[in-house]
Amino acid sequence: MNLTQRISLLGLTALLYSAPVISSEQQTEKHLDDPTRIMTKVGAGYDGELTFNGSIGLDETRMLRGQINADGSQWQLGGSWLFEKGILNAYLNGHEERNTYNLGTYVSLSLMGIDTGKWMVFPMAGVSFVDGKKDNDNSTGAYLGAFAIRPIDAQWSLVTYAGGSIGSNNYSSYWLGAGASYKITSKHSVRLMGSYSEDNYRTDNKLSLSYSYEL
Repeated sequence: MNLTQRISLLGLTALLYSAPVISSEQQTEKHLDDPTRIMTKVGAGYDGELTFNGSIGLDETRMLRGQINADGSQWQLGGSWLFEKGILNAYLNGHEERNTYNLGTYVSLSLMGIDTGKWMVFPMAGVSFVDGKKDNDNSTGAYLGAFAIRPIDAQWSLVTYAGGSIGSNNYSSYWLGAGASYKITSKHSVRLMGSYSEDNYRTDNKLSLSYSYEL
């Protein structure tokens, strides 16, 4: 583990002890796909290869989460801290071509008093560090984007997101996706998503199907 990874993990641990208290009623009322929801769940998905993911809700405001693909070449480890108007996330992402470290937030426009109609809109923003594994190509930058949910009925919802980032050493990236989720029961759900992303290292165009079980 290099110095940057150690610092990031220390920051993750420290922030776990500084979140405010949010009531359990506020959590249970949230939509299944709400990015500010604290939950404990396990899941799996397929986007050309098998992936596994899960999260552990430590309490009403703090959560650990992770994801890994079948051969271990791509992984994510992070934590989330819920506040009154949004959520703060910190992630370490491992990839065969580069590692990334992100600190960012989602905020709910409806909780800020902004009427978004039938859509639930969550602007996102943050900072990131990209550690390229070839030629020591590193970059520090920032990103902006949004995540949105459109409930259709008690089971079906549309889900979409888009964003982009810029950084030092001419680094840039953008990503977007759209799909639908289906709530089978109060604990079981599936999601079908199409996504596209591009940065200095690679381009991804995927169709993914995922399943989750909330404990």
